[in-house]
Amino acid sequence: MARKNTGKDGCDSVITVVRVVPQSYAETSLKYLVNIVPLTNMHFEDQAICVKRLYGKYKAKQVVIDANGLGAGLVDYMVKSQVDPITGEEYPDFGPSNDDEGFYRRFRTERTEQNSMYLLKANAPLNTEIHSNIQSELISGKLKFLIDERTAKIKLLSTVKGKQMTPEERSEYLKPYTLTSILREEMTNLREENEGINIILKPANKSIRKDKFSSFEYALYYIKLYEEERRKKKKRKFTPGA
Repeated sequence: MARKNTGKDGCDSVITVVRVVPQSYAETSLKYLVNIVPLTNMHFEDQAICVKRLYGKYKAKQVVIDANGLGAGLVDYMVKSQVDPITGEEYPDFGPSNDDEGFYRRFRTERTEQNSMYLLKANAPLNTEIHSNIQSELISGKLKFLIDERTAKIKLLSTVKGKQMTPEERSEYLKPYTLTSILREEMTNLREENEGINIILKPANKSIRKDKFSSFEYALYYIKLYEEERRKKKKRKFTPGA
């Protein structure tokens, strides 16, 4: 699950949920886009509550957070506990898995959800890796998107449950499919440029943002890191004398 924080240039902060299905016959897994949740004009504490709510709902392995700039403000609330105003549930403080300098260690409590966040601080070289990774994933065919909203609506209206929904309920149900179509639009609008050895992705139509795309590619990059680490551990385990 990745959360990209922008809040600038009219962009939303976005949560993207990705399900990973390991393949016994391949080193890399299948990745299924499950949900996209924009957080528009929300206070950092409200964003933290929403992130933690979805973390529990989807039983996420980890939350990947864009910790640059404004994202640091969200992290400050993620390392504190909150009470969900909707459910009344109390969420514990979250601890990052890559707190190498130990900055957030002082916020730990007995209830800390350890290693629940990965703080991603991208720069030009790292962004190049992130962009290259999503290109590789798209080429591999291992990325699985939700169906488009038109197909989803037809399927929904073919069911008794769908016919009984109010327009508001139907719109809410179809939202992930609608946002997936927007994600695809963002992706097709991007043009690759190079600055030295670095890859830069710029929108051809500047009125189309790339906040959903950024959140999605951050999630995929963390999955890449996680799978690489698992392969290393597996290799060490079966290497004689290791």
